[in-house]
Amino acid sequence: MNAPFRFTTCRAGSEATLKRDIAAHFNGGLTPAFMKPQLITWKVRQPGFTPPHTLSHFARVSGISLGLCHSVSEITDHVRKLDAQKPLRLHAFPRITPEDGVPTEEWRRSDALEADIRHALQQTGVQWETRLPYAPGDLILDVIVGETDAEPIFLGHHEHQPASHTHPGGLPRITLPEAVPSRAWLKLEQALAWRGWDKLDLRGETALDLGCAPGGATSALLQRGMHVLGVDTGDMDSRVLQLAKAQNVRFEHWRTAAGRLNLTALPHEPAVLLCDINLAPPDVLPHLARIQDAIQARRLILTLKLNTPALEDRAHEFIDAVRRFAPAPVFATQLAANRREICLTCG
Repeated sequence: MNAPFRFTTCRAGSEATLKRDIAAHFNGGLTPAFMKPQLITWKVRQPGFTPPHTLSHFARVSGISLGLCHSVSEITDHVRKLDAQKPLRLHAFPRITPEDGVPTEEWRRSDALEADIRHALQQTGVQWETRLPYAPGDLILDVIVGETDAEPIFLGHHEHQPASHTHPGGLPRITLPEAVPSRAWLKLEQALAWRGWDKLDLRGETALDLGCAPGGATSALLQRGMHVLGVDTGDMDSRVLQLAKAQNVRFEHWRTAAGRLNLTALPHEPAVLLCDINLAPPDVLPHLARIQDAIQARRLILTLKLNTPALEDRAHEFIDAVRRFAPAPVFATQLAANRREICLTCG
């Protein structure tokens, strides 16, 4: 029997976009039900209709809704009724997620609740899976913590898929350092954590960073021991060169537009092609396709700017365009640090 409700979490401000995207792609099969900032549940309207695991690229987490709970004992009752045939993973995370990172005190609240739930369920014989890596189909219990202790706890679950976040709520515990040149540092670190690429040893590898100024993402790459060729008409922060020298790696800045690059001078098969150009996808994607065809980068991390509702509504079209030139698999999500944009990883 199909579960009657689904849930999604999203960034603050993307609730309307998420609703439009789901309405457009499920033809009335899902309609909004319970709504809070950054959390929407959906009623499954069509008999026999089973929604996919991921409902939208604008949803960080999608799953089956189990409803609101007021105590750990209520959560325990729900979990015992799941009758899971394999061990569970437990994800507790705050509903309200600032774009520059969840404050430590909020994580403490979620962690304390998670510990209570874990202990209570272990007393009933529930086994928790903690081994890495995650496997497709792993059952994850989502415990979404409200703004105050008085707010009911939202409970749901989802099955892990290759494009799913492994950090609770899609929220790696990374905050924006004061010393980096821009927020692009945080977006890149979150993208790497999402795909598990933060575990790769990239020392001595080469990256091509399109739209590199003022140097946030470039700094993250240099900190990982990579050599970086940055392309941007804008100025780089002076700290970038200092960091490259301190890390004993190369950084080169080509002050030109991506559309004017001499393709024969670019490095062949770089480990990473990064793009965070502040132009709409129709203006950026043709240049990306041309560059990737020439250099054959092994991995791509792309930020697509969707600064209008019309561009947001074309997100699927842009993702399909990337699939035509990028190495597979191509995954897309809206990271916690993204604003009106989505992140694509390829390879």
